Amino acid sequence: MAGIVGTDVVEALRGADAAEQDRILVERSAEVAGVMADGFAGAQPELAAKSGFARWQVWAAAAAGVAGAVGVVVAPVVALPVFTVLSTAYSLLHGVIAVAGLRAEEPETDRPLPEGELPFYTVLVPAYREAAVIGDTVRQLARLDYPADRLEVLVLVERHDPDTLRAVQAASPPPFVRIVRLPPGPPQTKPRSVNLGLMLARGELLVIFDAEDRPEPDQLRRVAARFAASDERLACVQAQLLFRNAEVNWLTRQSALEYALRFKFVLPGMVRLGMPIPLGGTSNHFRTETLRELGGWDAWNVTEDADLGMRCAALGKRVEMIEAVTWEEAIDRLGPWVRQRTRWFKGFLLTAAVHTRRPGRTVRRFRASGLLSLLGVVASAPVTSAVQPVASVLTLLALVGGSSLVGPVLLAQGVSIACWIGITYAAARRAGLAAPWSAVFAPVYSVLWSVAAWRAVHQLVVSPFSWEKTPHGEAG
Repeated sequence: MAGIVGTDVVEALRGADAAEQDRILVERSAEVAGVMADGFAGAQPELAAKSGFARWQVWAAAAAGVAGAVGVVVAPVVALPVFTVLSTAYSLLHGVIAVAGLRAEEPETDRPLPEGELPFYTVLVPAYREAAVIGDTVRQLARLDYPADRLEVLVLVERHDPDTLRAVQAASPPPFVRIVRLPPGPPQTKPRSVNLGLMLARGELLVIFDAEDRPEPDQLRRVAARFAASDERLACVQAQLLFRNAEVNWLTRQSALEYALRFKFVLPGMVRLGMPIPLGGTSNHFRTETLRELGGWDAWNVTEDADLGMRCAALGKRVEMIEAVTWEEAIDRLGPWVRQRTRWFKGFLLTAAVHTRRPGRTVRRFRASGLLSLLGVVASAPVTSAVQPVASVLTLLALVGGSSLVGPVLLAQGVSIACWIGITYAAARRAGLAAPWSAVFAPVYSVLWSVAAWRAVHQLVVSPFSWEKTPHGEAG
């Protein structure tokens, strides 16, 4: 098997029926766990997070950190314009992308496939400590508008998680839903789990849904039509993700605005501009064989979705968006929100490091549009969030001290804030959110991003592969 290490246990699993696969998962548990965790790193070490950082990257990061700290203390008149330009450029880039996204949403013209032409579909549902929500999800998936004889749903459950197992069984799943007990082993991550699902998958197409997801019933049909109408370079189709509990409190409203901007404007705009996109963590649909050629998921990258989106571009594949929606659950408490965004930002930094270890190869693989995604969007998100509070403090000091920098800096920061509020408001209107005016709080919400960004920097140094689990079923 290209991409994933071609061990005999992988081939044995792919050639077996469900009962035989279950037997192999028990009798050859350690072998399977090894491939789940390290198959990708063994096959493609140059693209694997586990391979660590190149020496030049360590020195460059250290130099940038020292230069930034010294600049803030010794030469704030230099540091402030640099930070301001960085943040403003990031905002304006998103403004340009959002304008492209504003024009990208067009009626779908893909010809619906007749019943007899629909491909076999595999749905993966990784579920760890999800007893509170997995039953409803299983019942929702049972109502998918797709022929039952061309559908398999694999619910991936850890062996040491009996509560989730019982919740799935209590939901009276239909025959096409199968519970898969995962061999134990590190790392305790979602990509490790879905790597086993990829080994077992029988479908021509494959999608991941999270344990709390509510996909629109016709999503699989619409994606199948998109793949049928496209060439083989199309590796993945990303559905839109929106929140079904946006009105619980201020935090969920701001999260809903963030997702509306990302999935209504930013990602469609990036596709329209020919830029590779960092995939969302769920509702990404793949050609199964193409995904295997790409190597599956990197079990050690904590944003395996963003990494896989960049890897598609690096290896010459294409990703598209579709208007079909999956409704998710927004986090309504600050602590879990910060931990989730910390993992995202850490993963963005890790993904950028993975794909820039060899700069010459990076330039050849990504070209200008890909570099703009990798560095201008993925890497810049945590970097600009980290420098934002520092820039704010320096601006206040400059204002108090009567510095001549104050005017230009305040103008640039005002443009940046206006840009974010404007595109967020427009995205909220397009998504049909109840309170698009809440976009005026985007600058306040960004303070939370800064907290997550600094936690991400710390974790990248001390625990780059740790995964902080997001709780589900607690929001209103």
